[in-house]
Amino acid sequence: MSSTSTTHVNTRKIALAALFTAASLVLSFVQIPLFPAAPWLMYDPSGIVCLVAALAFGPKLGAAVAIISWMPRVFLDPFGAPMGMLSTCAFVIPAALVYARSRTRGASLAGMVLGAALSIVVACAANLLVTPLYAGVTMQDVVYMIVPILLPFNALKMAINIVAGQVLLAPCMNVLGEQPGSHNAQ
Repeated sequence: MSSTSTTHVNTRKIALAALFTAASLVLSFVQIPLFPAAPWLMYDPSGIVCLVAALAFGPKLGAAVAIISWMPRVFLDPFGAPMGMLSTCAFVIPAALVYARSRTRGASLAGMVLGAALSIVVACAANLLVTPLYAGVTMQDVVYMIVPILLPFNALKMAINIVAGQVLLAPCMNVLGEQPGSHNAQ
């Protein structure tokens, strides 16, 4: 492969990573209340963009999009932003790793489900540590919130991300010009 084509691929990847990051950043500000029992928990669709980036270009790029797009939010929400980074990475990295093995619809769904389960565990665990710092509650109070509030909210959030990811995967791959088998897991 010539250095020109390598530069072209790298430049294209950088440009697409920037576009995915910008889209994810903008969508992170879209706050949708999903769960009436916990109106302070808001869903944002930025994870869908990170998921598509990870499936198209690998887990490293997906994680980079997740982390970089959440960085400006650290100043606005110093507790929620790191949790967003962690839970999004926990979702997109396993999804991309599983999908990279066979790049089929089944692999994408299996990866998304695995990532969603890991993300839910990470979100609940992070809430145990972080929520007492800013909400004035004890860790025990948070433990009592896991089953009736945190678990259903995060499961609903992941269900939305999986459905959207499944719906958007093929059209996005077509637009990006990514062919099955053309991806190297990174």
